[in-house]
Amino acid sequence: ETGCGIAFTSLMDEERARRIKTAANAITTEDKNGIYLSYASRDSSINHILIAVFSAVVLLLTASIVFLIVRITKMKKENESDKMTDPETGMGNLQHFKYHFNYTIGDISRNLYNIAYIVLDSSYLRSYHGDNSFEDILKHTAFVLNENTGDREICARITENGFAFAFQSVNEDDAKKRLYEIINRLNSFEQVKKNDKLIFHCASYRLQSTDKNCELLLFNLRKNCNKIFGTDTQIIFCDVFSMNQVQEEKKITENILKGFDNNEFKIYLQFVVDNRTKNIISAEALSRWENKEKGLLGPGKYIQNMETAGLISKHDFYMFEKACSQLEKWSDTEFSDISISCNFTRITLSEANFVDKISMIANSYYFDKSKLAIEITEDAIEKDREIATQNVVKCKELGFMVYLDDLGSGYTSLANLCNYPIDVVKIDRDILLKSDSEKGRELFCGIVALAHSMNIKVICEGVETEEQNELVSNSDCDLVQGWYYSKVLPIEECESFVKRHIMKFGLPTLNAGGKSSFFSREDFN
Repeated sequence: ETGCGIAFTSLMDEERARRIKTAANAITTEDKNGIYLSYASRDSSINHILIAVFSAVVLLLTASIVFLIVRITKMKKENESDKMTDPETGMGNLQHFKYHFNYTIGDISRNLYNIAYIVLDSSYLRSYHGDNSFEDILKHTAFVLNENTGDREICARITENGFAFAFQSVNEDDAKKRLYEIINRLNSFEQVKKNDKLIFHCASYRLQSTDKNCELLLFNLRKNCNKIFGTDTQIIFCDVFSMNQVQEEKKITENILKGFDNNEFKIYLQFVVDNRTKNIISAEALSRWENKEKGLLGPGKYIQNMETAGLISKHDFYMFEKACSQLEKWSDTEFSDISISCNFTRITLSEANFVDKISMIANSYYFDKSKLAIEITEDAIEKDREIATQNVVKCKELGFMVYLDDLGSGYTSLANLCNYPIDVVKIDRDILLKSDSEKGRELFCGIVALAHSMNIKVICEGVETEEQNELVSNSDCDLVQGWYYSKVLPIEECESFVKRHIMKFGLPTLNAGGKSSFFSREDFN
């Protein structure tokens, strides 16, 4: 119920107020009700208008919010899609592969899946055929893999030249057949066929029920694929053992790196004597690993792991610096005429910056460069023979001598006598062991004669017995190395050994700072 009244303030004069009251009292009840109804009707219209306006605003805001949510969601999906797409090929990337590996491959179906890592030799393609050739083959690879990827299967480009492929097969034979068809098709591409080597290699593994770590699987496959990279083998099929072996090798690699950091690799020396005078002429620097957990380890326990892990060059330069440091210590002492040969694998010799590295290291120490020899080992073939040859020539120019290790075995061939500027060759111990026969003796003497005809000195390795020493002593061999004269010694025992050797063979006493009758550079001229 609504009421209505009139009130006056003290400012209103009494006469005016009286008149207004009289006029108000004159309004009938019927007129008053009409006035009330007219105001009520007008308020209702205003309310309806306000409600309508408010509803429209709310509806517009709701529509705007819904539109923004849909747009943001779409943009988010597009961004997520971009993050999981390789821009060069349009196929999925590593993130794409990991995501779908986790959500596509379930526990029930896991044993039906195989994971393959396919690698493209991009360095070779770019070096010999240019970037355009690489890009064309990259697109061809993406096309072939996408075409061969079925429902609930995954393919992706996960590295610059590597692809991951998760596919189903009923058994191992079915998986092998399918992979060979794909790899053969990749290698039959027009721009691939004209190359003189395989461009694509692959490592494959059938998933076990416990294989849920995608990144670990891919890492193990990549490492196994590296074993056939650059060979004539197209595909390597991995088992649980070979996959786990990668992790074991990884642990060994980590321990090796710690060994370098903790200075656990030590220089040992085995001395070389003049076959005629029995003077100590030189020594070969050999490494030993003083492992905190396993004790003293010989090279056979870690060199191959270093090569696999790509650490052999680090080892070679590490030992080279140790040899430089030792020659500096012997400078201007009674041991100053002893030279040291330091082993370098052909892998290290093939590095483009090899000479820069050894120059930087050698120039950090004070010693006669002619007392240090670069010894080329036989355990691996050169990555680039031309670069290796140039590096050896530059070593000679810097004043170093050059030894060729184990002539007659491994990758060391007679052609190396022509390829490299050699000062000294080492005859492999296997040839010495065969010298107990007439043909073996002729072979031994023939190698010595050949080397001498090329003005190259000869060291016979592996002399251990009296019979072997007598055979070598009666030959024209220049130098002798082996346990008969010297075991492999820690550096701390070397100086005392030299002095005992002098006394044993009645050799001239060495004078500090003076010249001995030791073998010198002039003997090679």
